[in-house]
Amino acid sequence: MATNAYLLIRASEAVRHNGYLKALEDLWTLPEVEYVEPVSGLYDCVARVEAPVRLIFLVHKIMAKSWVERVHVLRVDQPVQEALESEEARTARLMRQREIIKAYRAGLPRPPGPAPKLHAAPIGAEEAQTARLMRQREIIKAHYGKRRTLAKPAPVR
Repeated sequence: MATNAYLLIRASEAVRHNGYLKALEDLWTLPEVEYVEPVSGLYDCVARVEAPVRLIFLVHKIMAKSWVERVHVLRVDQPVQEALESEEARTARLMRQREIIKAYRAGLPRPPGPAPKLHAAPIGAEEAQTARLMRQREIIKAHYGKRRTLAKPAPVR
């Protein structure tokens, strides 16, 4: 399960005065970053992230960037629907898991059960995800396009 969090990021003084948008674009290129918003106050930007493995690895990756001065993590707890799961529903879920484990240990196929519930994403979430990935793709293409033009040797005559 992925970990969702908000990262409050403070940029270094030099970046705040020059190159701030470039730094935000640099943050956008990370695949775990869902969105970045510049803010005013103690921190310079807020990033919503979804870390598929461990959040600490992503935080270290962001802290390794030269323009990042400080990162404060606000981890999003479990969704409200899971937190409000009734005792009967929790007991039924655990009993189903025990049946599956018993069948597995006995070498039997998985016992039939109710179809799993799929969590519906918010309206427009897929379009937003696609737009974010396309934006990251364009940034990466532009970056590698610049590197190719710089790396091309001058033609020999």
